[in-house]
This record gives sequence, structure tokens and C-alpha cells, in this order.
Amino acid sequence: MAERYPQYYFYEGWPVVFVRTPDGGLDCLRLSAENGEFVRNMSYVRKIRYGTTADIDTVTRDEFIQMVEALRGERLKGEGPVFALYETIDAVEQKARDEGRWLTPEEEALIHSLRVRTHELFEAELRAQGRRGMPEES
Repeated sequence: MAERYPQYYFYEGWPVVFVRTPDGGLDCLRLSAENGEFVRNMSYVRKIRYGTTADIDTVTRDEFIQMVEALRGERLKGEGPVFALYETIDAVEQKARDEGRWLTPEEEALIHSLRVRTHELFEAELRAQGRRGMPEES
């Protein structure tokens, strides 16, 4: 059976995705901490495929999106609707921390849905700028 792509990983906590190229080859993209886009970095293919002592997790697309948006929200600063949503997520999480408690199921669901929305907005902005976002599901 042929492997399905994209394949989603967390490599030492960082989102890495393997995708098929139009000619049937393999490409590897890693989330950039500097600008939130995905950049080509083929070194992860060997590290993930052939073993290392690194912490590597295979994840679903939904888990991948949640981590991408958590990292974008933590690392990037800016203005506009997506950053307002990142601030809302941070405020919900900060309230739970201030109260010394775990997030409620309702808060977790809210954060999950907000990250889905921030993902849509951020990816649309990357595309509008001609930059590389997360690969589409094939």
C-alpha cells in the first residue's frame, strides 16, 4: 500500500510535514518561528524516517493545526483579526493559570475552535502574500 501524504509530525515539539511533490517526490516543510510560514528543510526526512534520539510524534492533521496555531500565537506579534484571536486564547489560558486550575471542557472547546479559525485566517494571509502555508489535504 502506498504511503498517504501529507504526513504530520512534531519533531522536538516543532511541526514538520512531509508532502508529495507534483512529480511524485517527497518534500519536507517545517514551521518557521520567525514568520509562521512553512519552509523547506529536507534534513528532517532522515531524522524522522531513519531514527534519532529526538522526541518524534506522528499526529493527525487536527493535532498538527492546533500545535501550529499554539506556536504562532506564542511566537508571533502583530495586528489584525488573527492576532486579536490569539490574544483571546491567551486570556482564557491565563485566567485558568491565575485561578490555579485546568481549563474547563468548555474553555478547551473554545480554544480549539478559535485555533481552527486563526489557522484559516493566517493561512489565507500567507497565500495572499505569496508565501507558503501548511499543505492542503490531498
